[in-house]
Amino acid sequence: MHESLKVKNIGALKEVYLKELKPLTVLIGASASGKSTLMKIIALMRYIYKRVNIRAYLKNSQIDGAIFYIRFQDYLKDGMKTLITKDSEIEYRVKAVSGREYVISYKDGKLNAAVDIPNEDLTFFKEAWVSEMRNVIPVWASRGSFVSGSSFGFYFDETFNDFDTATDLVKDIDLGYLGMELKIEKGGNNQKKFLISPKDGSYTPIELKFASSGTQTTAPLVTLMRYFANDFSFKDAMRRSIIMMLFEKNLTEKYHPGIELGNLPRYVHVHAEEPELSLDPRSQRLLMDTMVRYTFHEHDKEREMGLVLATHSPYIINHLNVLLRASYSQNGRDSYQYVMPNQLAAYKVADGRLMDLMATDEETGEIVINTFDLSEIMEDIYNDYDALAEGVE
Repeated sequence: MHESLKVKNIGALKEVYLKELKPLTVLIGASASGKSTLMKIIALMRYIYKRVNIRAYLKNSQIDGAIFYIRFQDYLKDGMKTLITKDSEIEYRVKAVSGREYVISYKDGKLNAAVDIPNEDLTFFKEAWVSEMRNVIPVWASRGSFVSGSSFGFYFDETFNDFDTATDLVKDIDLGYLGMELKIEKGGNNQKKFLISPKDGSYTPIELKFASSGTQTTAPLVTLMRYFANDFSFKDAMRRSIIMMLFEKNLTEKYHPGIELGNLPRYVHVHAEEPELSLDPRSQRLLMDTMVRYTFHEHDKEREMGLVLATHSPYIINHLNVLLRASYSQNGRDSYQYVMPNQLAAYKVADGRLMDLMATDEETGEIVINTFDLSEIMEDIYNDYDALAEGVE
């Protein structure tokens, strides 16, 4: 499956062409450059495509697709209604394994999602969002019902609800990038207790809400990566999305599927804001190893994993070059959580546009991420320091 995206006039994004969404797609840029907005549009269009697939599945199963509504405005959350105007344009294009293309677009204030998909091209998506505000989760989770009815917005709520569901199932999380592990236990009043303990046993376990900021920020992220890679139930998701609706509308007798739901190709897409938050450079590298492990090397084989990152961190981008190079040798593949060249895309978001950072090394012929432009700030610091040295007596 091949996905591409075009965006015009949405917030800081003036004209963007993301020529291919790879299994690992990284967006790097300055603050307020539009990278999180772009990632929200990616998640939005994937979610609409999921809805289109469900509607097509129902239609192919002799159920009137009109009962399954797709309203663009209903999906615009947390300021997106303000950013998307009558001048905004979006084109999301999917090329299926069969070679057929399906296009969903938004232009002149209208969504065009009138797409018919035959059974052989149907897919089932799960779109997950990991908010930059995830450091709040340890405190919220420890309070349980005390925060019922409160909200930090749609995207945080999605992250929190997924984490709550994940920790109903996953009780031990390896945080090896910090030399720690997370254990989930039952507390009082049916609340959960989140305990962080060092792997070397050097001190007594403490509650996650009292751990370092880097631990509080990344433990939910890694928990969600582990959950979606291995423990998320597509069967339950399909039941919620389709089967329960058929029962509620008394349509089960008319339901004659041409393909079993369980046979649809399954994709989980995790969209994570600023994975590097509160982490030192070395821990950022190790965290990236963990995320790559769950994306490519350690997941349920009946699902495909996808990961989109919005980041400021040059360490993450440069470490991905190490994981790319590792893919070119057996020793590298044995030693690292490698990434194959066809699995990775990296883009710099600047001045309302995208710069493709993927390149070919002239000496080795290997695919690399061009990180030259990402060294500008370090060069500026060095030049300023050097210039001041000239005046030192």
